[in-house]
Amino acid sequence: MITDPDLAAQLRALHPPSAPPWWPPAPGWWLALIVAAALAALAWRAAPKWWRRLRRRRRLISALEACTDAAEVSQLLRAAALERFPKDEPAGLHGAAWVEFLEARDARPGRFAALGAALTEAPYRPARGDPDALRAAARGWLRAVL
Repeated sequence: MITDPDLAAQLRALHPPSAPPWWPPAPGWWLALIVAAALAALAWRAAPKWWRRLRRRRRLISALEACTDAAEVSQLLRAAALERFPKDEPAGLHGAAWVEFLEARDARPGRFAALGAALTEAPYRPARGDPDALRAAARGWLRAVL
């Protein structure tokens, strides 16, 4: 408690400071703006690639749903592999090498373990086995790889 009246009079003359200006922003805001601009530029650059991959995956999965036998599924997988891995030359692979190629690029190996025979023999003889299981394995491979 202030008992001296002169000191109390001096305190009444003080004014609170003015509010800080909104411009220019503090250095932290400039840093946040630079980081946001860099992230936006990276997203702008990566978006077309991501969009093309998404469209390709949707197109191939919808084509897979229209496949009625194992030969068509095998052809679709080969076309997808040619699009995704053109330098690995999957077109010339057949038999066990074709199944190994699919397994090597799969996120979950063993997807075609039971279906390898149906996949490799489909172009040459009537398919044996469950075509729905082969379609499900192909769908999983397309989602994992594309």
